[in-house]
Amino acid sequence: MQVKDVGITYKKSNSEFKLYLVGDIHAGTIHCVEHEIRRKVNEIKNSKNTYWIGMGDYAEFITPNDKRFDPNIKSIAEWVEPDNLGHCQTEWITELFNPIRHKCLGLLYGNHENSIRIFNHENVIGNLCDKKHLNVDNLGYSCFIRFHFERENSAERHLITGAFTHGSSGAITEGAKLMALMRWMKSMEADIYGYAHLHDYIEKAYSKMIVVNKNGNQGKIKNKVVSGVTTGSWFRTYTQGIQASYGEQKCYPPTEICCAMFTINPNTGEIRTNKSV
Repeated sequence: MQVKDVGITYKKSNSEFKLYLVGDIHAGTIHCVEHEIRRKVNEIKNSKNTYWIGMGDYAEFITPNDKRFDPNIKSIAEWVEPDNLGHCQTEWITELFNPIRHKCLGLLYGNHENSIRIFNHENVIGNLCDKKHLNVDNLGYSCFIRFHFERENSAERHLITGAFTHGSSGAITEGAKLMALMRWMKSMEADIYGYAHLHDYIEKAYSKMIVVNKNGNQGKIKNKVVSGVTTGSWFRTYTQGIQASYGEQKCYPPTEICCAMFTINPNTGEIRTNKSV
């Protein structure tokens, strides 16, 4: 698990910042909605006061010795080189994210990146993060990020902590997916939470009582609300007229084609969660 501190300055009391959680792209298969993820990258590129975190599973990275490999060439994207799978998909993801790499806080890796590292000795997440590619931080499989907001020409300071993971669950029903998210939220002390892997978008907020200092050492109870989301997907389960995806073959529910977005007002502490399609 990694920890990263991010310093952000702002001018006005109504200043807001957007944080996109982008993952589960699964590039390299015909079931990846390439045009949709490119549109989202362009949105992030043109949006002010915006940051993003990669949530893992950027490409399929599935090789012939993987049990998930489908030898039907019709299920593979046309640009994939069958004898150079890891490299060509790494280059595709680099090209995709290059316009917004300066807004990237780092990349988590998912089970697909981990599988090709273990079974094919290819560290694709290390390659994506290195200086020859995106030149961003490798955030590991899960991380804390502490956002230190500082208002210009003021002593005002605000801290927002996020806990993010690629996740790990075979959950299919909405209730089971919600429980996976809640287990993560209950395990980590943070203000915002992101959980990928589930190919769904689910929001969860809950309140807890805390004690804060007021007038020196005098304690005052306060209601604190924390917010978590599962972060969607860019992999379509059901597509008409083409080779069935593994999700279709297992009768999984349709995926949510989207990512998650937090909108943060550091001055008021307001945090909103949104499904960003």
